[in-house]
Amino acid sequence: MDGLVFGVCALFGLAGTVLSAREAWRQRDRSDYHIARFTRAVAFGVCTVGVMLAVPPIEDVIESATGMNNAAKLGAHICAILWCGSLQLMLVDWSYNHEVLKASLYARIAFAVCVLMAMLPLFVNTTDESVEFTTEFAIVPGVTVYLMVYLAYVAITCGEIAFLCTGMALVARRGGHAWSARGLALSSISALLGVAYSASKGSYLVTHYLGHPWPLRYEEIVSPLLAGLAVISLITGLTMAMVGRRLASRVAASAV
Repeated sequence: MDGLVFGVCALFGLAGTVLSAREAWRQRDRSDYHIARFTRAVAFGVCTVGVMLAVPPIEDVIESATGMNNAAKLGAHICAILWCGSLQLMLVDWSYNHEVLKASLYARIAFAVCVLMAMLPLFVNTTDESVEFTTEFAIVPGVTVYLMVYLAYVAITCGEIAFLCTGMALVARRGGHAWSARGLALSSISALLGVAYSASKGSYLVTHYLGHPWPLRYEEIVSPLLAGLAVISLITGLTMAMVGRRLASRVAASAV
């Protein structure tokens, strides 16, 4: 299941990265939304790397090459944090006034750094040849705490992404920008799928800690599907919004 889902995600991520990088290069001389264009390309790029690391054959190659157990999982989790953080920065640049933009960007960067600083010591102290950083090893306290820190960050950031995308979708709809509105609405739904992914994994960890976990085999199906749908729909939605902005710019230029 993981190989199929994350393999498809990697294809979408690669296409989204190419399109976003191309758009960022085309618009490199424009001063408005420069941060958003750059962070969107970075977000799609690190997402592509992250989902590739989650593909089992690639995961085996990475761990064999590095000689470190769980190296691919750590890399995938770091990419997920960079992916969510970059999307936050993109949406903040789109949404916030210039007066508060810098402080808002720094606050979200600091939050991501704090999460990484909390995860890395947990990883170093817990990783072992007999331990995998998955819900299957929830019996290991270090794995549970590590995953809960990671999932909490994903849930919080995806919640903000959904909130910001919803607000911008409404503004775009009122402004008559149909493509942007639809893309942002899809992005909002995909961010909620990201929250659901965190809730799925997190609920298993919590119920396991309480001694009454729901079946692991279901969690191992539901969580990858939610993550895959979130990635694919978010890349699709933000690409639609990008196309919508370009169309709006062309219409405005032709009207002058």
